[in-house]
Amino acid sequence: MNPRRVAAIATKSLLQLRHDRRTMAFTVAMPLVMVVVFGYTFGGAVHDVRTLVVNADSGPVADLILRNMQGDTLALYERTDLEAARADVERGDAWAVIAFPANFSTDLLQGHGRIIVMLDGTSPVIVEGVLDTLQIAVEKTAKQVTNASLLDVHPDFVYGSKETRFIDFFAPGVMALAVLMVTTITSIVTVVRERADGMLERLFATPLQPSELVAGHAVSLAVLALAQTTVVLAAALLLFDVQVIGSLPLVFAVLLLFAIGNQGLGLMLSAGARNELQAVQMFPAILFPSLLLTGVFYPIESIPGVLQPLSYVWPLTYAIEALRAVMLRGWGLERILLDIAVLLLYDLLTLLGAAKLIGRQA
Repeated sequence: MNPRRVAAIATKSLLQLRHDRRTMAFTVAMPLVMVVVFGYTFGGAVHDVRTLVVNADSGPVADLILRNMQGDTLALYERTDLEAARADVERGDAWAVIAFPANFSTDLLQGHGRIIVMLDGTSPVIVEGVLDTLQIAVEKTAKQVTNASLLDVHPDFVYGSKETRFIDFFAPGVMALAVLMVTTITSIVTVVRERADGMLERLFATPLQPSELVAGHAVSLAVLALAQTTVVLAAALLLFDVQVIGSLPLVFAVLLLFAIGNQGLGLMLSAGARNELQAVQMFPAILFPSLLLTGVFYPIESIPGVLQPLSYVWPLTYAIEALRAVMLRGWGLERILLDIAVLLLYDLLTLLGAAKLIGRQA
């Protein structure tokens, strides 16, 4: 081995990297971004869980329990009507209702106090956060009020149940994430390979329009997306017995709709890159925020408040929300229209963007 030749090759590679600003920025910035985002988003504890309080108690004990609910786990909002509060949970506008019946303080002193808790049980982490916070408050109150230890908490699950597993909450996020990764990377490789082989240049020597090229790729990749979606669903249902309360065809449709947008995203990334390395490098810049800010592993309520608005920038958030709504709550199409509209917009923008960027190379 000739040390001079080795040094020459090393020098050449470093000089190439110096002139490739995207690679240099990726090398320096991406590890920093990953450490910061992982550190801030993987705290695991939920906070600001929207919880409605219906306090019909004329005595002091209910107020004392509420004052003992310290910390930022729950965000408490007062309501006067129990049925209206439950309706908010049914619509997905709140995670829980804590209700104190009339004469709660009097009943407690007589040894049979009762707290009503209504829960959206689709997220075991949220359920644990609500019930643990309430239990701690009850224990504090028991040291201050006679017979408070006899409090009876009645959980009523609007969605889900005590048997809802973390895998049931986790699976929709992983399914959407798998679709994001595979369809995007496959789309990136498709155009980069055509450019490297000179196929793209030869295609544009014909009357072929960029929009036709993108549409053709979208159709071919849609076939792949159909197969991938089928595999992902089958694995979730057969291997892990994941809960699906709602329409299975609707779950399939949401995944396919998300896959089409990812195809457009992959085509955009590959068309906007100078080489295969740059195209692949850009994907982690989209993957990691999507992975950590969209509630794949934990509810969005576990993400720091300053970062939560960013969660709704990523299409993966809407795909996951739609999947969980259908699979765990049994919602139909009419109740996930916002998520569907965002995914359709994602499809339109990425496919049009891909056509525009590829058109510049025509």
